[in-house]
Amino acid sequence: MRRKLNLTLLALIVLIGAPYYWLMLDNRPGQAAPKPVTITQLRELAQSLPGPAPSAAEVELVAYRELPGNLFAAGSGMRDALIGIMAWRLPVPNGPAVMIDSGITARDAREIEVDRFFRDRQDRVNAALRGAGIVLATHEHVDHQGAIVQAGGDVVTKRAWFNPGQLPPSPYATQLRWGSQPVPAPRIQPGPPQAVAPGVVVIPAPSHTPGSQMVFVRLGNGREFLFTGDISTLQTSWQDLRARARLVSDMIAPENRAEVYAWLRTIQTLKAQAPGLVVIPGHDWRTIVSDADIASSIRIGFEQQPTG
Repeated sequence: MRRKLNLTLLALIVLIGAPYYWLMLDNRPGQAAPKPVTITQLRELAQSLPGPAPSAAEVELVAYRELPGNLFAAGSGMRDALIGIMAWRLPVPNGPAVMIDSGITARDAREIEVDRFFRDRQDRVNAALRGAGIVLATHEHVDHQGAIVQAGGDVVTKRAWFNPGQLPPSPYATQLRWGSQPVPAPRIQPGPPQAVAPGVVVIPAPSHTPGSQMVFVRLGNGREFLFTGDISTLQTSWQDLRARARLVSDMIAPENRAEVYAWLRTIQTLKAQAPGLVVIPGHDWRTIVSDADIASSIRIGFEQQPTG
């Protein structure tokens, strides 16, 4: 009887435990090597264009939802993480600001069932999008690029700098609400990092999505940032090499897992080369406001509103 019970329990562990480990806990990074991107290269590009660099980094939290952190960083535990939906504004002295990501529209916030949506904050983000000189998206999911697309007009045709993966017929980009407006040509090309404004460098990094990219920023005062988007959704993603759980990365929102690990290693390498580099994870609001290095280097809320 006892032997039969033990065999039954063992069978249950194998049948249930193995799939659970594979889908929810496995975070083996494999052999993916970091990309050949160096902090020296990024600094040279950041200083390659004439004009003033951004003077600050400002953030608006426009919505959030609480979900198990393990979904976004496999093996990190099932405690809920506050998944913030944000937009970043980089004010430029005597010039239009640079925007990174765009928050989310009220309609999309309802559809993805956020826990809280701050309409007044999204209104400030929308005004900033209309007044920006350059608008960048870290990737083409609705909670990063959707409000850019739905803003339409000059925001899409003149201010937004897209890469090919962020535009139709790329699969995730096709899901965005482009409406009847013409889809613009890409202004950011695949390949090596490229400067798009004084102090601002885009790092093409297809992985989480075909259009994923990171943004390196060097302020006029020398402070340096790396905006990772959802390559590193949480801080533990890059610090501990934790990609999303396979339940998410293989089934719900498929991504190139090997490439994600390669870019996570690249983030670690850049941080080792520049210990003062402030790494901004894509959704980790609790870390952004509590980590001393991050919190002391950013401003919460858009202070000076643009016109236009």
